[in-house]
Amino acid sequence: MYTSIIIHYDEITLKGGNRPFFERVLMNNIRESIKEIGYNKIYKEGGKIIIEIDEDTDLEKIKEILKNIPGISNFYFAVSEEKDLDKINKKTVELILRQAQDDKRQAQDDRSDKIKTFKIEARRSDKKFKFKSPEINAKTGEYVLENTKLKVDVHQPDLEVVIDVGNKDCFIYFKKIKGIGGLPVGTAGKLVSLLSGGIDSPVASFMMMKRGAKIIFVHFKNKTINNTGDGKIKNLVKKLSHFQGRSKLYIIPFEEFQKEIIAKIPSKNRMIIYRRIMFKLAGMIAKKENAKGFVTGDSLSQVASQTLENIGVIYHSANLPIFPPLIGMNKQEIIDLAVRIKTYETSILPYQDCCSFLIAKHPETKAKLDEIIKQEENLEIDEIAERIITEIKPEVV
Repeated sequence: MYTSIIIHYDEITLKGGNRPFFERVLMNNIRESIKEIGYNKIYKEGGKIIIEIDEDTDLEKIKEILKNIPGISNFYFAVSEEKDLDKINKKTVELILRQAQDDKRQAQDDRSDKIKTFKIEARRSDKKFKFKSPEINAKTGEYVLENTKLKVDVHQPDLEVVIDVGNKDCFIYFKKIKGIGGLPVGTAGKLVSLLSGGIDSPVASFMMMKRGAKIIFVHFKNKTINNTGDGKIKNLVKKLSHFQGRSKLYIIPFEEFQKEIIAKIPSKNRMIIYRRIMFKLAGMIAKKENAKGFVTGDSLSQVASQTLENIGVIYHSANLPIFPPLIGMNKQEIIDLAVRIKTYETSILPYQDCCSFLIAKHPETKAKLDEIIKQEENLEIDEIAERIITEIKPEVV
């Protein structure tokens, strides 16, 4: 039935002279995401992107992919028609009747018609087309009234029919499908995400993807206990890859650092120094990847390491900017977003990461930078860090 997909974006239109760059990246991201499903052609026309598809294209599969591509605000499945008003009118009625039948089949327990009212919303990109938008609204609306049982409701219609007269074809569509908006991944450069395996850091990674960042994942593996953490972490990255395409994951063994810290650092300060070292190691990965900053799942005062004082001391160790997009969110807000992006069920699987292992019963909540730096001077970690980071290779998930 459908011949095209009409994709709209909003924030990109505000980019002025840089707009073509953002549009190109979005189109490339779409091409890469749907290449296995297949399509005939993708091109830009005015302020929208058009994908030409076959009638046997898997619409559900392509819908789920497009819903997860940052930069897309909404999209429609559409039927193309010649720019002839008589043909447009006939096709519009045909599509409305077919949609009404589809809706009735989907609601088997309800025998009443689901669609009783309609509205025509004409858009005319081709200013040479004989009829202006208000005339299309009137003439097509009249034809629908004469050939269906529907009534007009311009305020709250059951079905809004968009007739989009473009430069090449006319597109008829309804049923807006909401995207996640934001900016295309890759337009803001690279960031390294410190992925713990909990609920927060995957959500933080998603939020920065939505702002155009390509995320490189770094996970610090706790080897001192027997767990199946690798599988959980890879599954989280796989879920997040739905939003940005294939992702790099560095899994850094942390056992040697843990032993050194446990042997020489008072228990109340271990978490703070754990995280400071993590930023130093992540900084080495960032240098490899030419990343411009870090992403964390920190939320102010959620746990002891996230007090204002401790965050300041921990972030001091980083050599690049740190972006904590969840900093002002409460836990339930973060959980709700984790459910929406489908990372929650994986995040809550049992797994003890480095930050949850051998932490003091009463950790420091108001760390002093001078004291922490002095304690760090006793650690011999530089040689370990250089060896591990030099040898480690990323996995592509």
